[in-house]
Amino acid sequence: MNKAQFSRPEPALIKLQAFVVTKTPTIFQLRACVFSRSEDVQTVLSGFGSADIELLSIWNYNPDLFFRIPHLTSQHYHLGQSSDHSWLDPYIALCRTTLKDHQLSAVQFLKRNESNEEITSQLWSHSDNDWIRDSVKECTELMAGSEYEKPRGSILADDMGLGKTLTALMFILATSQSAHLSQRSRLGNSAMASAATLIVCPLATLSNWENEIQMHFQPQTITYCVFHGRNRGEITHNKLMSSMVVLTTYEMIGKTGNSSTSLPTIESLNICWFRIVLDEAHMIRNRSATRTQLIQRLDAKFFLCLTGTPLQNRLTDLQSLFQLLKMKPWSEEWIWSNFLIPNINVGSSQAIKSLNRLMDRICLRRTKDVLLNLPPKTKRAVVVHLSSDWQKISHELHQTFVQSFGRLRTSADVWNSGEFFRQLTRIRQFCNHPLFAREEIKFDVQWEWNHSAKAVHLIDKLKNSESQGSGSTRPKSVIFSSYVGFLEIIENGLRANSIQSTWLTGKMSISQRDESLAIFRGNTDCNVLLGSIAAAGVGIDLRCAEHVYIMEPSWNPAMEAQAIDRLYRLGQVKPVNVYRYYVHGTLETNIYQIQRRKGELAMSSVPSGGDEEYKSAQLIMSSLAR
Repeated sequence: MNKAQFSRPEPALIKLQAFVVTKTPTIFQLRACVFSRSEDVQTVLSGFGSADIELLSIWNYNPDLFFRIPHLTSQHYHLGQSSDHSWLDPYIALCRTTLKDHQLSAVQFLKRNESNEEITSQLWSHSDNDWIRDSVKECTELMAGSEYEKPRGSILADDMGLGKTLTALMFILATSQSAHLSQRSRLGNSAMASAATLIVCPLATLSNWENEIQMHFQPQTITYCVFHGRNRGEITHNKLMSSMVVLTTYEMIGKTGNSSTSLPTIESLNICWFRIVLDEAHMIRNRSATRTQLIQRLDAKFFLCLTGTPLQNRLTDLQSLFQLLKMKPWSEEWIWSNFLIPNINVGSSQAIKSLNRLMDRICLRRTKDVLLNLPPKTKRAVVVHLSSDWQKISHELHQTFVQSFGRLRTSADVWNSGEFFRQLTRIRQFCNHPLFAREEIKFDVQWEWNHSAKAVHLIDKLKNSESQGSGSTRPKSVIFSSYVGFLEIIENGLRANSIQSTWLTGKMSISQRDESLAIFRGNTDCNVLLGSIAAAGVGIDLRCAEHVYIMEPSWNPAMEAQAIDRLYRLGQVKPVNVYRYYVHGTLETNIYQIQRRKGELAMSSVPSGGDEEYKSAQLIMSSLAR
């Protein structure tokens, strides 16, 4: 064995204190995996090369397969000396559905965090945080008014499809007696003390919460009312106070969605809830947003954050959640801006330990691949080629774009962001269909759906699916795109080939969406759903389908993952096939590389600072110019 030394280590190699390898070349054996950021790859390769150590790259490496949120949330959570669930038996008897072990463990975890008043003090006094406390001693003004408080709740960050909704409802039911005891002890406060749990969810998941209550529990076990829409003014004070659950939407908080000043909003009710549950809690990650600030001011004894993606882009996403939990000092700006964020940025092991310790106690996350015996999920990249005429125009659009904005690679001068993203969108849409760049085409064209190489390939795949089986055995497919206009072109192709389809877009009302999904699930003649990928990210159950087509790469790979998980989730019994479309030799291949880079950024949890829009433009231009 030998220790590889680097005579002049580059910054990217500083963390490589030692690297141990075998000198026996007769049998190939993997000794270690080396992970590097995209911009450091050449430096790392050069360093190992000078040490005569061979590195082999992983073909089609996807960071998401190696690193996800669990690296910030320990899987080895501690539920105390006993994991006895017997206290839940009376409530389990009221549930029509048998809860899985991971759901019962989650209820235990949530109860512990609302019961143990010492969690926050134990965290703050733990040796992993000595470095913060020692520094704070020198900056006593930071801690003024920021002494630790009793715990106010948890983050349940289970992977999509693991039944967070049912888990939360069982937890609410199992703590209903505690809620009434708490209500009596809080009577006389300025706000009206309630034993109810307020559930705030996106509009798209509102009906799903109602369905879960009705489907999984005996009648009247969980009493609820819905505070949404124009009829909310008719809900009596007694109804709000006597319900176990009050369902509402983010639109009912603040002025957005409340154009009529005569109708009440959540904050105007002046109720101190027993608990507030935020579904898709990552929606409050923007701390400066008005709605986020209004939510932060809502009054409750406890809070529960439900989100499959607690950290999407930067560490401040987590800060917003801890601020909601009112978990001082971890909810305070100073501890993040002065200690956690800057130290994690430079790879400080003590800062990472502090964050891991914090997340281990407050956040619970399990993933599908660990807990569920799901059928296989197969991912395929579908690379299509443009015809020579369209390829020529694509190249011209690409060159014009690079010439117009190439200066962004080296200069931070004022730039026209609107024009930048307008041209960028046009290039992206051209990859779907040349119709979207018709102003640049100098010859007359009678536009047809089959001018799209993607659409032609897709329709062929769907025709093959339609020929398989009959009735309820015929496979169902979901087609996702960021552009409704392209989905309309695909719909023309479907009609031309006598393939029935239905829709899912963000502009549909709740009733329209529910009707469309009912047709897709129940009509054996309608086996294709055309969906806006943005509308599919929240609260949609598509387990009846087994094929999903992503028609173009997204800047946000998490959005794609959320859409796919509408199919691949608890209860899926069929193998799932994922097809991702790319046009060869175009911007889409660059976007794929940027997706990988974003995966690396999420993996390392290092936020980028400054002008995010400008930095995104630099990254795009750097990728295009290679």
